[in-house]
Amino acid sequence: MTTGAFKPYSLRKEHKHKIIYYCIPAIIKAAFTANEEEREKGTEESLDALQILEDELKQKFFGGESIGLVDIAAGFIAFWLPAIEEAVGLKLLVSQKFPKLSKWSEEYTNHPVVKESLPQRERVVGFFKARYASIIASK
Repeated sequence: MTTGAFKPYSLRKEHKHKIIYYCIPAIIKAAFTANEEEREKGTEESLDALQILEDELKQKFFGGESIGLVDIAAGFIAFWLPAIEEAVGLKLLVSQKFPKLSKWSEEYTNHPVVKESLPQRERVVGFFKARYASIIASK
């Protein structure tokens, strides 16, 4: 269990609907922090949050068989997280550890309505690579 402001186990009981709001900053910390200790903390927090989402995913999408509000809010994890992982060499959304979330990510990003509104992946990865390089260079 992590310490500090992120408390995944209390979220699990009382406020798990807010997990996406905790997950995104944790992922950013894991990916775009030059300090190794902070990066490890962000990675641990991210994995905790992803596990909660994995446990909550019961059907094809969070709301059932069609995309709902939670899926849209979690869309960061489906599209942006894999691009960040590729850009910075980080692996969080591993299919062996998060099989339901990985399948959901594929289903979500390949849905025709979602797919047509996503930016070009190569450009996004390039942006994140440049951002990461500037962070490492300023270290």
